[in-house]
Amino acid sequence: MTLPSFGRRCRKALLLGAAALLASRFAGAAEPAPVQWDISAGVRQRTLSEWSDGGARLLTEKGALARVQLDAQLAAPGSPGLALEAAVADGRLDYEGRTQAGAPLATSSRHRENELVLRWRPLPAAAWGEAWLGLGWLHTRRAIASVATAGGLTETSSLLMPGVRWRSPVLSLPRGGLQWQLEAEWRASARHRLHVDYLGVFDDSSLNGGRRSEAALRLSAFAAQDWRWTLEWRHARQSASESARLYRRSVPVGSVRQPKLRIDDVTLSLTRRF
Repeated sequence: MTLPSFGRRCRKALLLGAAALLASRFAGAAEPAPVQWDISAGVRQRTLSEWSDGGARLLTEKGALARVQLDAQLAAPGSPGLALEAAVADGRLDYEGRTQAGAPLATSSRHRENELVLRWRPLPAAAWGEAWLGLGWLHTRRAIASVATAGGLTETSSLLMPGVRWRSPVLSLPRGGLQWQLEAEWRASARHRLHVDYLGVFDDSSLNGGRRSEAALRLSAFAAQDWRWTLEWRHARQSASESARLYRRSVPVGSVRQPKLRIDDVTLSLTRRF
């Protein structure tokens, strides 16, 4: 399956699942719960690094991404819930690595992410909080700029990522009226397709990407329900991809494999609830 068709199928499955659950939710309730809308804007500080099988750091990319997210949640406290999330992030990172000959290499990389997540809360909210099951589609584009001593490339990944999330009850401070809420999330890729564009130097490559796992913690603070600040820490680890044959004008010239990845993000965002 090609990368574009895999991405289209993921998006279609998520949207059809959301429509089916939404229809069943409305059909089974005499008075359906209202839809709660959240829109968030924030800045994500990213550190990405590639690692060899022997544990040596190959390169590091650091920089900030602007991020916008829209959430729709249908969840009354005493009944199961459904939520749909859509997010876009974009930014330029500083790239520090080495060429194939071992010389220092400094350039930049452009990161863009599109994400769509469908979440289902099978149980009503309880005193211990809420448990959500999720299925997400993550589409990432990482374009490394060319320099005089080395050519650039563009990596495009499409991942299908099921996961779980716990959300605490709202916690209140004794004084000041400030309220807090905690969230913890874990997810891992069930499918990962990777496409590499060498900007004309080699033929494009399409292969199975490495398995990615992510853990995230969030802390939200708010004095009123309409506005809230959220600080998120996200920790992602991705194994090396499979090895694939590398071609130039359809002639084999070697092999290609994406190394292990480590991605650490810290995000500060402001959310408006409707």
